[in-house]
Amino acid sequence: MDQGIFEMFAQENNPSTPVTPAYSSAYSIPVVEKIVVISIGGSIILDEKPKTNFIAKLAQTITELNQEGFKTCLVVGGGSTARSYIASAKSLGANNFVLDELGISASRLNAQLLISSLENAFPKVLTEISQIKLVLEKGKIPVLAGLLPGLTTDCIAALCAEFLQADFINMTNVDGVYSANPKEDARARKFPELSYEKLLSLMRIADIKPGQNLVLDIPACLILKRSKIKTMVLDGTDLENFKNAVRGLDFEGTIIRETEKSEEEI
Repeated sequence: MDQGIFEMFAQENNPSTPVTPAYSSAYSIPVVEKIVVISIGGSIILDEKPKTNFIAKLAQTITELNQEGFKTCLVVGGGSTARSYIASAKSLGANNFVLDELGISASRLNAQLLISSLENAFPKVLTEISQIKLVLEKGKIPVLAGLLPGLTTDCIAALCAEFLQADFINMTNVDGVYSANPKEDARARKFPELSYEKLLSLMRIADIKPGQNLVLDIPACLILKRSKIKTMVLDGTDLENFKNAVRGLDFEGTIIRETEKSEEEI
């Protein structure tokens, strides 16, 4: 495990005292009102270049929610930066492992950009899920990105939600889960609520490949299902709607949980 995080906290509390890693503290659950893991799609914070004004508004929104008592863990995707590098490297003959490594690097670049806009974020992009609880206990916002080749940032976020026993919000570039890609099929049906099984059946139609652009990939769906993690998928550019979802209010999007309502109830 990277000891840097423990050293930074120890030096912050008493710079002259030798560092003793607080392993027991790192694995205790912080006492907070609610923890929410938020997967922020790369497309939300950048197009051809970063959306500086929106990133500032997103940071202000996260700060506002933290002041209300909500503890947030952020996981940032690679977006168009990752896809551009992956496409170029693929044309140059790179294999899938290398393509995934490029995607991870792009996502960490985006995550560091978001950290720079947040008042209370931990200053480094975390590279281990086990570090999150210590950061939360210290009152900081943990920010992660890609971790391992083959795992999307949505999958990393699902693992974080499982680790923290937290709700999971996926901020993406569509306003929920559809029966097909709504940008390509005008007849695509939006689901206000889904079971884990139904979600899996929808996601199985897509191929798993580096740089994929899905609402949720199959490994992420399997993690959500096995730990029954309440999941919300919504348009990440609508920050008022996002705040409603975090606060437990009505919101526009899709809720994924164990029991799916019948169409008569929706």
